[in-house]
Amino acid sequence: PDHVTFTDDVNADLARRDFTVNAMAWDPVSGHEVDPFCGRADLAARLLRAVGDPLQRFREDGLRPVRAARFAATLEFEIEPGTFEALGEARDQVGRVAAERIREELMKMLGAPKPSQGLEMLRHSGLLPLILPELQVCVAVPQNRYHAYDVYFHTLHVIDAAPPEKPVVRLAALFHDVGKVLNPTALRGQIH
Repeated sequence: PDHVTFTDDVNADLARRDFTVNAMAWDPVSGHEVDPFCGRADLAARLLRAVGDPLQRFREDGLRPVRAARFAATLEFEIEPGTFEALGEARDQVGRVAAERIREELMKMLGAPKPSQGLEMLRHSGLLPLILPELQVCVAVPQNRYHAYDVYFHTLHVIDAAPPEKPVVRLAALFHDVGKVLNPTALRGQIH
Protein backbone atom coordinates (compact mmCIF):
# COMPACT_ATOMS: atom_id res chain seq x y z
CA PRO A 1 0.00 0.00 0.00
CA ASP A 2 1.07 3.59 -0.57
CA HIS A 3 0.09 4.54 2.99
CA VAL A 4 -1.69 3.24 6.07
CA THR A 5 -4.09 5.26 8.21
CA PHE A 6 -4.81 4.01 11.72
CA THR A 7 -8.29 4.10 13.21
CA ASP A 8 -10.02 3.39 16.53
CA ASP A 9 -13.16 2.17 14.72
CA VAL A 10 -13.15 -1.63 14.64
CA ASN A 11 -15.60 -1.78 11.73
CA ALA A 12 -13.47 0.59 9.64
CA ASP A 13 -10.41 -1.51 10.50
CA LEU A 14 -12.11 -4.76 9.52
CA ALA A 15 -13.33 -3.22 6.24
CA ARG A 16 -9.70 -2.85 5.16
CA ARG A 17 -8.80 -6.49 5.70
CA ASP A 18 -8.07 -8.84 2.81
CA PHE A 19 -10.50 -11.72 3.34
CA THR A 20 -13.71 -12.12 5.30
CA VAL A 21 -12.18 -14.87 7.45
CA ASN A 22 -9.55 -12.29 8.52
CA ALA A 23 -12.13 -9.55 9.07
CA MET A 24 -13.57 -10.66 12.41
CA ALA A 25 -12.81 -9.36 15.88
CA TRP A 26 -13.58 -10.64 19.34
CA ASP A 27 -13.40 -8.90 22.69
CA PRO A 28 -12.34 -11.55 25.22
CA VAL A 29 -13.52 -9.42 28.17
CA SER A 30 -17.09 -8.84 26.98
CA GLY A 31 -17.28 -11.90 24.74
CA HIS A 32 -18.57 -9.66 21.94
CA GLU A 33 -17.79 -10.73 18.36
CA VAL A 34 -17.73 -8.33 15.44
CA ASP A 35 -18.24 -10.02 12.06
CA PRO A 36 -19.56 -7.43 9.60
CA PHE A 37 -18.59 -9.44 6.47
CA CYS A 38 -19.88 -12.90 7.49
CA GLY A 39 -16.39 -14.30 7.95
CA ARG A 40 -17.62 -16.95 10.37
CA ALA A 41 -19.99 -18.34 7.71
CA ASP A 42 -17.18 -18.35 5.12
CA LEU A 43 -14.90 -20.05 7.63
CA ALA A 44 -17.51 -22.77 8.21
CA ALA A 45 -17.93 -23.15 4.44
CA ARG A 46 -14.13 -23.24 3.97
CA LEU A 47 -14.44 -20.37 1.50
CA LEU A 48 -12.03 -17.55 0.88
CA ARG A 49 -13.81 -14.34 -0.11
CA ALA A 50 -12.38 -10.83 -0.43
CA VAL A 51 -13.78 -8.11 1.81
CA GLY A 52 -15.78 -5.81 -0.44
CA ASP A 53 -14.67 -5.44 -4.05
CA PRO A 54 -11.99 -8.12 -4.68
CA LEU A 55 -10.12 -6.15 -7.32
CA GLN A 56 -9.95 -3.10 -5.06
CA ARG A 57 -8.61 -5.27 -2.21
CA PHE A 58 -5.94 -6.76 -4.47
CA ARG A 59 -4.95 -3.39 -5.93
CA GLU A 60 -4.36 -2.10 -2.40
CA ASP A 61 -1.71 -4.75 -1.83
CA GLY A 62 -0.31 -6.88 -4.65
CA LEU A 63 0.64 -9.66 -2.26
CA ARG A 64 -3.01 -10.43 -1.52
CA PRO A 65 -3.64 -12.53 -4.66
CA VAL A 66 -0.63 -14.70 -3.78
CA ARG A 67 -1.85 -14.93 -0.19
CA ALA A 68 -5.23 -16.10 -1.52
CA ALA A 69 -3.58 -19.02 -3.32
CA ARG A 70 -1.45 -19.77 -0.26
CA PHE A 71 -4.43 -19.67 2.12
CA ALA A 72 -6.41 -21.90 -0.22
CA ALA A 73 -3.59 -24.46 -0.17
CA THR A 74 -2.66 -24.28 3.52
CA LEU A 75 -6.22 -24.10 4.83
CA GLU A 76 -7.64 -26.33 2.07
CA PHE A 77 -10.28 -23.71 1.20
CA GLU A 78 -11.97 -22.88 -2.07
CA ILE A 79 -11.82 -19.35 -3.42
CA GLU A 80 -15.14 -17.61 -4.07
CA PRO A 81 -15.57 -17.15 -7.87
CA GLY A 82 -15.58 -13.33 -7.89
CA THR A 83 -12.50 -13.26 -5.68
CA PHE A 84 -10.77 -15.83 -7.88
CA GLU A 85 -11.55 -13.86 -11.03
CA ALA A 86 -9.89 -10.78 -9.55
CA LEU A 87 -6.60 -12.62 -8.80
CA GLY A 88 -5.28 -12.36 -12.33
CA GLU A 89 -6.77 -8.92 -12.87
CA ALA A 90 -4.38 -7.59 -10.22
CA ARG A 91 -1.34 -8.86 -12.14
CA ASP A 92 0.29 -5.42 -12.35
CA GLN A 93 0.15 -4.97 -8.58
CA VAL A 94 1.53 -8.48 -7.99
CA GLY A 95 4.47 -7.62 -10.26
CA ARG A 96 5.36 -4.70 -7.99
CA VAL A 97 5.68 -6.81 -4.83
CA ALA A 98 9.18 -7.39 -3.46
CA ALA A 99 10.55 -10.82 -4.33
CA GLU A 100 11.20 -11.52 -0.64
CA ARG A 101 7.50 -11.16 0.18
CA ILE A 102 6.54 -13.48 -2.69
CA ARG A 103 9.16 -15.98 -1.53
CA GLU A 104 7.68 -16.04 1.98
CA GLU A 105 4.22 -16.81 0.62
CA LEU A 106 5.60 -19.56 -1.62
CA MET A 107 7.53 -21.12 1.25
CA LYS A 108 4.36 -21.14 3.36
CA MET A 109 2.46 -22.64 0.41
CA LEU A 110 5.06 -25.40 0.15
CA GLY A 111 4.20 -26.33 3.75
CA ALA A 112 0.58 -27.00 2.80
CA PRO A 113 -0.81 -30.54 2.71
CA LYS A 114 -1.10 -30.18 -1.10
CA PRO A 115 0.89 -27.22 -2.46
CA SER A 116 -0.45 -28.18 -5.89
CA GLN A 117 -3.79 -26.63 -4.93
CA GLY A 118 -2.21 -23.18 -4.54
CA LEU A 119 0.04 -23.57 -7.57
CA GLU A 120 -2.93 -24.54 -9.70
CA MET A 121 -4.80 -21.45 -8.52
CA LEU A 122 -1.83 -19.33 -9.53
CA ARG A 123 -1.78 -21.04 -12.94
CA HIS A 124 -5.51 -20.74 -13.59
CA SER A 125 -5.51 -17.10 -12.51
CA GLY A 126 -2.63 -16.31 -14.87
CA LEU A 127 -0.22 -15.40 -12.05
CA LEU A 128 2.07 -18.45 -12.32
CA PRO A 129 4.12 -17.05 -15.25
CA LEU A 130 4.80 -13.96 -13.19
CA ILE A 131 5.74 -15.76 -9.98
CA LEU A 132 7.26 -19.05 -11.16
CA PRO A 133 7.94 -18.77 -14.90
CA GLU A 134 10.21 -21.82 -14.64
CA LEU A 135 7.21 -23.91 -13.62
CA GLN A 136 4.77 -22.31 -16.07
CA VAL A 137 6.88 -23.34 -19.08
CA CYS A 138 6.58 -26.97 -17.94
CA VAL A 139 2.83 -27.03 -18.74
CA ALA A 140 2.07 -29.46 -21.60
CA VAL A 141 5.73 -30.48 -22.00
CA PRO A 142 5.65 -34.23 -22.72
CA GLN A 143 7.85 -36.75 -21.00
CA ASN A 144 9.09 -40.22 -21.82
CA ARG A 145 6.98 -43.35 -21.59
CA TYR A 146 7.88 -43.86 -17.93
CA HIS A 147 5.87 -40.80 -16.88
CA ALA A 148 2.08 -40.62 -16.66
CA TYR A 149 1.96 -36.81 -16.74
CA ASP A 150 3.51 -33.87 -18.53
CA VAL A 151 6.40 -32.14 -16.75
CA TYR A 152 4.11 -29.67 -14.95
CA PHE A 153 1.62 -32.17 -13.51
CA HIS A 154 4.42 -34.62 -12.71
CA THR A 155 6.07 -31.83 -10.71
CA LEU A 156 2.84 -31.12 -8.81
CA HIS A 157 2.52 -34.78 -7.84
CA VAL A 158 6.14 -34.89 -6.69
CA ILE A 159 5.73 -31.73 -4.57
CA ASP A 160 2.59 -33.09 -2.91
CA ALA A 161 4.36 -36.39 -2.18
CA ALA A 162 7.43 -34.71 -0.65
CA PRO A 163 7.35 -34.36 3.15
CA PRO A 164 5.79 -31.02 4.15
CA GLU A 165 8.04 -30.73 7.19
CA LYS A 166 11.10 -30.61 4.91
CA PRO A 167 10.93 -27.33 2.96
CA VAL A 168 14.26 -27.92 1.21
CA VAL A 169 12.98 -31.23 -0.16
CA ARG A 170 9.79 -29.54 -1.35
CA LEU A 171 11.88 -26.83 -3.05
CA ALA A 172 13.94 -29.51 -4.73
CA ALA A 173 10.72 -31.19 -5.86
CA LEU A 174 9.44 -27.88 -7.23
CA PHE A 175 12.47 -27.33 -9.44
CA HIS A 176 13.66 -30.89 -10.08
CA ASP A 177 12.49 -31.04 -13.71
CA VAL A 178 12.57 -27.45 -14.95
CA GLY A 179 15.71 -28.20 -16.98
CA LYS A 180 13.73 -30.59 -19.19
CA VAL A 181 12.14 -27.64 -20.95
CA LEU A 182 15.37 -25.81 -21.75
CA ASN A 183 17.68 -28.78 -22.28
CA PRO A 184 15.75 -31.79 -23.55
CA THR A 185 17.72 -34.67 -24.96
CA ALA A 186 16.67 -37.80 -26.76
CA LEU A 187 18.30 -41.11 -26.02
CA ARG A 188 17.06 -44.24 -27.80
CA GLY A 189 13.86 -42.42 -28.72
CA GLN A 190 13.13 -41.29 -25.15
CA ILE A 191 13.03 -37.67 -23.96
CA HIS A 192 15.28 -36.90 -20.99
